[in-house]
Amino acid sequence: MHRIVSLESDSLIAELRRPGFAHEWIEYSMTQPAQIVDRLQGASIAVINKIPMTAQTIEHLPDLKMIAVLATGTNAIDLDACRQRGIIVSNIRGYAKHTVPEHVFALILALTHNLIAWQGAGSGHHNFACSIIQSAIFTDRRWA
Repeated sequence: MHRIVSLESDSLIAELRRPGFAHEWIEYSMTQPAQIVDRLQGASIAVINKIPMTAQTIEHLPDLKMIAVLATGTNAIDLDACRQRGIIVSNIRGYAKHTVPEHVFALILALTHNLIAWQGAGSGHHNFACSIIQSAIFTDRRWA
């Protein structure tokens, strides 16, 4: 039976769906870096968000087979150490599958309706990054 330990449950608003296979689920609202090794002893799957998983931490976790990340980035995980040990690192399936497309369409609407200029007009500020995006979209300019 798999032992799954979630180290940062407070970092996610949604409830995680439990896997369909036999497992023991242990959840911590937050974890300090000094607590990682103790809390993951015997765990085959670690569910993390931003907490660092260094090579030194990973070498103390002989049962670890997978790290499931509650985010898009894996920069907090030593991927080389995971590769050497055969530990799978993966984002949670379906993470942000609705919010990212919604955000893209909101940005498209904002740009096509020039909402960014309207927002900046009242404050006297102009957003340089948005100017670059607008310029690229509306003039078909390409950067190398």
